Amino acid sequence: MKALVFLLTLAVAPSGLLAQPLYPNSVVSNDFDFILADDPGACWSIAENELGRTEMYDPRRDLLFVEGARQFEVTFPDQQIRINVHPDVGDPQQRAMEAAASISRLPTQMRNKLKHVNILDGDGAAWEEGLGGFFTLYDGLMERRLAEHDLDETVFHESAHVALDPLISRDPDWQSNQIADGGFITSYAAEKPNKEDIAESTLFAWTMLHHPGRLPANVEAAVLETIPNRLQYLGNLLEGYLPPSCTS
Repeated sequence: MKALVFLLTLAVAPSGLLAQPLYPNSVVSNDFDFILADDPGACWSIAENELGRTEMYDPRRDLLFVEGARQFEVTFPDQQIRINVHPDVGDPQQRAMEAAASISRLPTQMRNKLKHVNILDGDGAAWEEGLGGFFTLYDGLMERRLAEHDLDETVFHESAHVALDPLISRDPDWQSNQIADGGFITSYAAEKPNKEDIAESTLFAWTMLHHPGRLPANVEAAVLETIPNRLQYLGNLLEGYLPPSCTS
């Protein structure tokens, strides 16, 4: 019934052809908690492996390998994900656990596409490598995102790139819906429609479908007006992407 109401609402939503972006970006330009720290997550445990020479590209230094990186193996009921932490990060285990907790709250189908996560020292913008099945965070970035309650959203955004970009970006139905809508939820998506629109839109779509009412009513209405066709497309896709749970 939830999905039916969602799609019926879409059916009467006006076109977003002339709509302006609602926000600069989805994660940090608003005060919305799309994902809450006490939302259910998949069961997980973490164990540290031996130190080693690890491939974790650092674009600031153009270095591919890091010596003495801390390697943590995160075990979920159906999957293992390695988290590599740069040796200059102050508390590697804490950072690995914070990343693992956010990953646990991803939809299972998105989490299953991840192979590993890198956490570099210092600060920088998060980025992903879809073909490699990983994304990269920074120590300083994580500190800021945790303080702003935005780490879960950052992890969701980067994971959407890994899991959904290869699935959706070249789909003619997605492309035609994008053209039909015309508008974009965020300026970031509008500036990079072939790279950022999926990740930016999916965060709103996921929250509206699986946590209806979490966003203010006027925001949900504005999203429905701006990207009605893409929202229906994502709603159909995400209907089966159930929120994770840990029952053990």
